[in-house]
Formats: sequence, structure tokens, C-alpha cells
Amino acid sequence: MSASRETLHLLLLTESQNDAESIVSLLRNSGSATRAHPITSVADFVQQLQDKSWDLVIAEPHLDDIEYPELLRHIQRLNKDLPLILITRDDIDPMSMEAALKQGAATLAPLEESSLLLRVIQRELKHLNERRAKRTLEVKLRDAEKRCQGLLESSKDAVAYIHDGMHIYANQAYLDLFGYDSAEDLEGMPIMDMIDAAAQADFKTFLKNYTQEGQAAVEHNTMIVNGEGETSSLKMVFSNASYAEERCTQVVIRNRQDQSEFEAKLADIQSRDLLTGLFNKPYFTERLELAVDRAILNNAKGAVLYMNLDGFGKVKSQVGIAHADTVISDVAHCLQHILSDQQHLARVGEDIFCAILMDCDDKQAQTIAETARKHIEALLIEVGQRTITLTASIGLALITDSCSNPMDVLLQAQKASDDVRKQEGHERGNGINLFTPVIESDTSQDATADLKQQLIDAIRHNRFQLLFQPLINLRGEDTEHYETLLRLPQQNGDDLSAGHFFSNTELPDELKRKIDRWVILHTTKLLGEHRMHGNNTRVFINLCAASLSDETLPGWIGVAINAAKLPKGSVIFQFNEEDAGRMLKQCQQFTHALLERGIPTAMSRFGCALKPFQALKHLEVDYVKVDGSFTRELGQNPEAQKHLKTLLQQLHEEEKITIVPLVENASAVSTLWQMGAHFIQGYYVQAPQAGMVFDFADEAEL
Repeated sequence: MSASRETLHLLLLTESQNDAESIVSLLRNSGSATRAHPITSVADFVQQLQDKSWDLVIAEPHLDDIEYPELLRHIQRLNKDLPLILITRDDIDPMSMEAALKQGAATLAPLEESSLLLRVIQRELKHLNERRAKRTLEVKLRDAEKRCQGLLESSKDAVAYIHDGMHIYANQAYLDLFGYDSAEDLEGMPIMDMIDAAAQADFKTFLKNYTQEGQAAVEHNTMIVNGEGETSSLKMVFSNASYAEERCTQVVIRNRQDQSEFEAKLADIQSRDLLTGLFNKPYFTERLELAVDRAILNNAKGAVLYMNLDGFGKVKSQVGIAHADTVISDVAHCLQHILSDQQHLARVGEDIFCAILMDCDDKQAQTIAETARKHIEALLIEVGQRTITLTASIGLALITDSCSNPMDVLLQAQKASDDVRKQEGHERGNGINLFTPVIESDTSQDATADLKQQLIDAIRHNRFQLLFQPLINLRGEDTEHYETLLRLPQQNGDDLSAGHFFSNTELPDELKRKIDRWVILHTTKLLGEHRMHGNNTRVFINLCAASLSDETLPGWIGVAINAAKLPKGSVIFQFNEEDAGRMLKQCQQFTHALLERGIPTAMSRFGCALKPFQALKHLEVDYVKVDGSFTRELGQNPEAQKHLKTLLQQLHEEEKITIVPLVENASAVSTLWQMGAHFIQGYYVQAPQAGMVFDFADEAEL
């Protein structure tokens, strides 16, 4: 299971358990680790709202004695931000939809149209998460404003905020500078009154230009006059700001004018990359934030360039680390001839350069990117007695008024750079690519056909990769345990996980069965070789749903294990809870057939079904691996920890050996040990490796 899966907490009101299970299955197949609770009564619904935090309610409008308006009233009464999606088996008419929306339902969707229902659910969850994020940001903003207000009041620098040329706030240092006793005396006074008459025309022109251009931060030297009529020369720094939820301009007059030149030099040094002299990542991130702010507030436009040197790791291994710095420096100098400091050319990673191109459209940005690509390709770098050439994959992302998060723009540019290698003729990079949001189209059949051919070739030519992740026994057993994980390497250097193709319903079951047999054959062979060196090792092998209905597979497994000269119990076959629930009879026959041959089985991703123990009591499995969502929630709330503890206790009462995956830190290990879990697995133990290389002798240190 992917570590990126988010846990979805769901309340369900459906006519049958099959309907509820189909909704849960739909969501789990889409990548959500779903924890669902069936509503049995209005009282149960209210109790659930009061006891736990839920993400979504999916309900049929009228079921038994439960009417959806009553559910909505309780949601509103308890002030819960909890979307309610109504599902119906009938055709949806406009009047029913209008009535549901007036009552407060999120929408009305057809139960039988699974694709449409999934999109509706994902849309409501997206909006819910955005509302939650907004509330969190509002709390953080209030806290930041309180701290900023305190800093303003205690600052030795004179600070004021002006709107339409009028003062709306000034701190004590500003009042002291101009000779005023209180902020009320200054409030509403034009800033022009603080400027000496001889400098007012120049100041007025500056202020007009600054307001129109909406620049980030600009310095202006002028002559001021204080309350006693005395004049002096000083430097004002103007920048965009907000005060009391109103857009305005911040004016800062620095204390210690004599140190301003030194501070400017120090700030410049801190913003530079030591090796190349270009700007560094913190500075670039700050300028990107300002660029996005300009786009939102002033309708500015631009683009981000993300330039990734192709195959730099190989170049570094060829020339060594010291000479690799020479390569990076020469590329930086090359780019400086094309991109200027005004475009904030920066080095943001070892072999990654970025720039911000403002006031240009997509075509102009692509022209600049292509120019940069050509210059890098033509660059000849002398390193010792050899000449190095290299290329770059350049991604672009547009900065528009639709942008909200600056880091999202940077990630879009990075993805565009990565996708260069997916373009025909650019498998090794050396191209430019403008980020375009992915829109699903009818090309899915072509993608499936391409994936199918890749899988067939991988079976024929042994192009799959097997990885092994260790499991640690918290009860001190000395037997070594690994789980086999399957990967399909791609031309761009990425890997496809087994879940990517086994979840593809367009691929034939026969192909999926062949893949499982390939994994079994090669894993047992590697395990046999590993055990010949005196290792007491067991391996978990995952099986897809298609294999569970293959009546010939148990016999074939027995032959493969015997051929590898493996003892009984050294290979455990694992399938997930969802497949077990959908194919209970086939799983029952399959596990029984393996048990007769002395081969143990395991169920993974356990605990997310509506009634998880219902399927388990019909299956003779030895091991149970709980769903990874339980581990992720361990440190989030006590209720989740209590839920997992109860689940493990019930499994132990059923005499099952328990496994907890996705363990990422020491505190989780301590908690799980206290809960009595048998095994833990995750990156805290070790990431998946290409061989069975974990040192179990050191496991006590975990």
C-alpha cells in the first residue's frame, strides 16, 4: 500500500451492506484508505457525530425511519462541517435536486453510476479539505498578526501603513521621528505632509509609479519634515502589505542609517549560492512568492523555468566530486549570459537551476527556455584532460492570477521538466516542456495497451525488479522475515508498483496470473539461494485477485517450493482484505488448498471493511497485516490509537499473528510494542532493497 494514501472517515446509510461495501471498494480502489461506519439509527448518527471526526456522509434519502433532513438538522445543530451526499437508484429530476440542495445536502448522485459518484465524492472531499485548510490558515494568520503587532510596537525602525496616501497606522518609533504624541494625532494625515515642500513633486511621482506597478519592495531617498519644522534626508522602503484586512502600503524608515550599506551587502551574500554566485533557493522561493502575489493582486503574468541537467549523476561519477563543481559553475556562467539577476536566476539543487520570467507569455517563456537549452547543449567544459558536454530538461509553469500556492507553481515546473523524458525523441532529456494540467481523455485505452505490452515483455525478458522489505518481530523470534515487492522499471528512471497494474481493470486476468507466477518463481529461487547460506528466512509474497480464483495455482506453488528446496512455512502468501471480501468463497478454497500443503497465508490491509472480522472468520489465515492508515493516525488523536489497540486485541484473541506496516518513527515502535503487535514494517526499519540485506542482528537497537 502506498504511503501517500489518505484515510477517509465515512458514515454510510444504505439499503444493504453490499451497497455500502461497493462504495467503500470504489473509494479504496481510487487510493483512499477508507474507514466506514454504517448508520443504524438517528441516535447512532448523533453519537458518531459527537464522538468522532468524520469526513463525509453518504446516504439514501429515505430509508427505514431515517430521513435525510433529520440528519442534516443534527449536522447543523452540532455545527459540523460535514458534507452529505444523497444517493438514489432513480433518475434524478431537477426538483429533487433543488429540494436536496435547499435542505443543505451537498448534491444528489446516482448510486449505479460509480464513475460519476466517485467524481462527486472527490469533489466534495477536495472542497472540505480546502475549507479545513482555510480555517487552519486563519488561526495561523491571527497568531501571526498578534506577533507582528507586538514586533511593530517594539521595533526601533519607524513603521507606518498608508492607504490612498493617508496614514492608517504608525508605531512609536515613527511617531517619535516626526514628533507626534499618539497615533490618533497622525491618523488620516497624508504622508505628503511629512515630505519637505522641495521634495514633494518627486515624491508624488515616485508614489504614483509605485502604486501602478505594484512592485514588491522599493527604496526611495527623500527629505522629510518633522512636527517642529526640521528637515532631514532619509531613506524610505515601500512594500505591499495589509493592515486590518485592508490592502495598503508599508513604509519603513530604518534606524542606523550608517549601517545600511553594510546590511545591504550582508543581505546580498546571504541570498547567494557560494559555488556559482547565483541566487540560492531561499531567495528564489521568496521572489517566487512575490511574483505569485503580483499575479493575484495586479493581474501580472509570467513563468517559472526549472532546468535539470540530464544524467548529472553519471557525469559526477566520471569526473569526481571536485570536478563536478567545475561543471556546475560553467553551466551557471553560461546561463548568466541568457538570464539576469532581474529574472532571479538561482541554483535550487545540486544540478537544478530556476528562473522567474515576469511580464511574458507562454511563447516568450518557451523561446527563452529553448535558448537556454541550446546554450547548455553547445557548452564545452574542460575538466582535466577531457571535455564534458551535457544537456538539460527544462520545464515551464505559468504564473497567473489563478495561482495560489507558489510551491505548487514550482512543482508544476518540476513535473514539466520530468515529463520531457516522456516526449518522443527525448527519452534522455534535452528538451523543453510547458506544464499542462492532466485532463482525462479517451487515450486510456492506448495507455492500457502500452502497459499490457510492457508487462508481457517484462515477463518474457525478466525485466521486473524484486525488492525486499524486512519485518521485525517485537517478541524476539530469531526467524528473518521479508515481504517481496514488485516493480516495473520505466525508461524515465521511475518504477511502477504492482498496485498500479493489478488495479487496472482493463488488463486481462490471465496476464495478472502470469505476473504472480513470475514473482513466485523468482522469489522462491532467490529465497532458496539465501537460505543455503545458513539464513533462517521466510518471505511474504503478495497475490492479486485474479490468482485467488486460479484453481491450479496451489498445486503449482507446491511444485515451485519443492523445486527451490524450501521447507514448509518459509513462504507465506498474502492477499488483501478487499479481495477477500469480494471473493470470499474463492479465498476460502484457496487458503484451504494451501493449508493442506503446509503453506501459510496472510491477509493485508485489514480493518477498513464495514465488518472486517466477518470475512476473517471464514478464512484460515495465519497472519493479519492491519491497514497502514492505522499507523499514520497513531500520533494524531487518542481515538485512533484506541481503535488500533482494540483491533489488535481482537486479532490476538483469534490467535492471529499481527503485522503493523508504515512504521516511520521510534515513538510508533514503542506504542505498538505496548499494544502487543507481533511484527512491524516500514521505513523506520528499512526501505525496500534489491536483496535480502537487512542485518537482523542489529534489530534489537530499533
